[in-house]
Amino acid sequence: MSKIKLFNKGDVILTNPENGYYGIAIVLSETEKTPESHPRCHIAITPLIFDYEIEFSDLILIDLKPLEFERKYSLNGNKEFYKKEIAIGVYTRRNKNNFKIIGNINPEIIYNGPLPFEPLYDLDIKCPLYGDTDEYLGRAAYNQWKNNK
Repeated sequence: MSKIKLFNKGDVILTNPENGYYGIAIVLSETEKTPESHPRCHIAITPLIFDYEIEFSDLILIDLKPLEFERKYSLNGNKEFYKKEIAIGVYTRRNKNNFKIIGNINPEIIYNGPLPFEPLYDLDIKCPLYGDTDEYLGRAAYNQWKNNK
């Protein structure tokens, strides 16, 4: 059995948000394994969606930014509301789905705000805890792209 590769700070990940489509995500930070958790990282999902497997040399670095979107909430029968969110989450560094790493950049050009590993509710960014990346990493970007077509 081969060892699962880890995501590293600055990795540019080619995602698969929907069959036949590709997206881009960036690893913004990393921590090592602790007795309490697997090694973790912050991953930013970008709004970029392609219908072909893009190469790093095709990317325009200024286009690499976290996706901002509005999430709809409906709580306890109250009137639904929308809240602006930034698509940055805390994941394990384990690349269990063998996503292709197409390059590495300085992630501070993508996002240089707070990156808490634990939920800090007094910050504008919450960095939800997701665990391992799933097969359709970047699904929010695909959904927004599809809705804006």
